[in-house]
Amino acid sequence: MQTLAVFYFSGTGNTRYIAQLLCEKLASRYKAELYDVAEAGDLTNAIKKCDLALVAFPIYGSAPPIPMRKFVHRYAGLWKGKRVAIAETQYFFSGDGAATIGRTLKKYGADIVGAEHFNMPNNLADCKAFPIKNGGELKKAVARAEKRADAFARRILRGKKKKRGFSLPSHAVGYLCQRKFWWKCEAEKRNKLKINAARCVGCGKCVKQCPVQNLVKKDGKAAPLGGCVLCYRCVNLCPMKAITLVGSEPPREQYRGIPKQ
Repeated sequence: MQTLAVFYFSGTGNTRYIAQLLCEKLASRYKAELYDVAEAGDLTNAIKKCDLALVAFPIYGSAPPIPMRKFVHRYAGLWKGKRVAIAETQYFFSGDGAATIGRTLKKYGADIVGAEHFNMPNNLADCKAFPIKNGGELKKAVARAEKRADAFARRILRGKKKKRGFSLPSHAVGYLCQRKFWWKCEAEKRNKLKINAARCVGCGKCVKQCPVQNLVKKDGKAAPLGGCVLCYRCVNLCPMKAITLVGSEPPREQYRGIPKQ
């Protein structure tokens, strides 16, 4: 049996869910090993020995998250000739989401065997413009994602190289409608994570769960270090709703992730 190495980054669980689902769908041919690129340490051997790599990540403003960008560049010399599939998760539409990482991988010599976009539930809990849904409300979104995952896995197994997001129109939409503006504000937003000291009880949950160690306890309260990667994990996990990023008011409801089956 061949080896599938899944390299993913997931803020609140949506991308991890898709990554695990694809592992199940590809199990007839591949034995899967999953690696969180923000926490796994040195992944040199995992890349070298796999027969197929699956790179999975969410998209922010039509741009891949910082941990995934760093991962791909860090192992630039290992991608030449490597077969790679790409799974990108998004709330609604990204244009060329999968291709944002796909183009870099191709530049480093990877053989992109497929790319797909998966619409997933919203996790921007402090942004009133987009509603948060939990529990049974997620059934339709999850069912659509599972159907798309099934089709994507079948294409990979058949060797059909359909690559979502790689067309010129998709590239133009992704760049002109979102990414052109996102690049200008990403660095600023990394310093915008706010913790309401009056609400924070110093439980340390956000400190333990931050994928990039951007939070510490200071004087009994959580405090950001200015290196937020905008994944929204802490905003949704805080039991006191003390953390905000884009919005200025505490979340009315937090995203709890896709229920385990």
